[in-house]
Amino acid sequence: MKTRLLILSLILLCFSTVASAKDCGRRYRIIVNNYAPLFDVNNEGHVHGLTFDIMNELSQRLGCVVSQAPMDAPRMQDDFNNWRADIVGLVIPSEKYLATGEYVPVYKTVRKLLVNKAHYDRSRTIADYIKDSRIKFGDQIGTRFFLTTDEKKLLFEAGRIVQYPSPATGFRQLTSGRVQAMFTSQSIYNYYQKTIPDLNQSVVAIPDPNYEMEGGIYLSVRRISKTEAMQIKKAISDMRKDGTLRRIVAKYASAEDLTFYKDL
Repeated sequence: MKTRLLILSLILLCFSTVASAKDCGRRYRIIVNNYAPLFDVNNEGHVHGLTFDIMNELSQRLGCVVSQAPMDAPRMQDDFNNWRADIVGLVIPSEKYLATGEYVPVYKTVRKLLVNKAHYDRSRTIADYIKDSRIKFGDQIGTRFFLTTDEKKLLFEAGRIVQYPSPATGFRQLTSGRVQAMFTSQSIYNYYQKTIPDLNQSVVAIPDPNYEMEGGIYLSVRRISKTEAMQIKKAISDMRKDGTLRRIVAKYASAEDLTFYKDL
């Protein structure tokens, strides 16, 4: 355990990949999500994850050296907005990055509501759970993936939000009953179905096709030239056209959940 933690700590400082024998002469620093299944390290110290794989593929196509720096959402915003990175992702379109970045969409999907089985009622809608004063929601600190502005305002004002630093904490709170509901993504839910024994015995998952989320990257307007931006956009477009993007996402989403993804 101590060895794995040491390896993980070293990797989290900064993970670099060399794209290919062909070197474009440019080193990109990319800020990425720091939690599974977006960025994860196995027991042998090998890095993988949805964000990691997409950025690694981007590196290969650009032929450039890419340094991936995993961190939490508040630090992602601080580093990017203070010009310490070229790219940040995967993130949703956000006013927090508008002054410093150009947004490039990667894919679209929908959110998924998870409800503790003790509070689940098949006759209720997602809106019913949000309005129910007895239901506390888990919410990840620093993100705006899963709640609308109005939903967050309603839940905060009612004292019905319990914030957590990572999805792992959120799932523990949900299965223990500290919170009764939370929203998540298809890939995160798929990951925790595999890592938490009997998750489906205590939680019901409800896709919300009426709430579309877009995941993408921001390119630093100061550190990325117009020519480089065009190359990055083309690389992502090519990943979509040749099916690579779909193949990457399919590694982290179930076949059923993959039907909710668009623009792959």
